[in-house]
Amino acid sequence: MKKLAGAALVLTLALAGCGGEESQAEKDLDKINNQIGDLENKIKNLKSENDQLEKNIQIKEEELEKLQETERSGETDGSDTSEEGSQEEEDPES
Repeated sequence: MKKLAGAALVLTLALAGCGGEESQAEKDLDKINNQIGDLENKIKNLKSENDQLEKNIQIKEEELEKLQETERSGETDGSDTSEEGSQEEEDPES
C-alpha cells in the first residue's frame, strides 16, 4: 500500500509540474498568434502606403491633364504666331 501511495504521490507531483508549464502546442500557438499580429500590422501599413501612393498618382494625373490642356492651348496660339512669323519673314525677302 505504501508503494501505491508513493507512486500516486510521484505521479501527482509529475502532473502538477507539467501543468505549470506551457505545452509545446501552446507555445507554438502563441508564436503563430504573434506572427499573425505582425502580419496584420504590416498589411495595415501597406494599405496606408498604398492609399497615399494612389493619392499621389491622382494628383500627378491632374497635374498632367492641366499641362496637356496648357500645351493644347499653347499649340493653337503657337500655330497662329508661327503663321504670323512666317508671313513676317516672307515680307522682308520680297
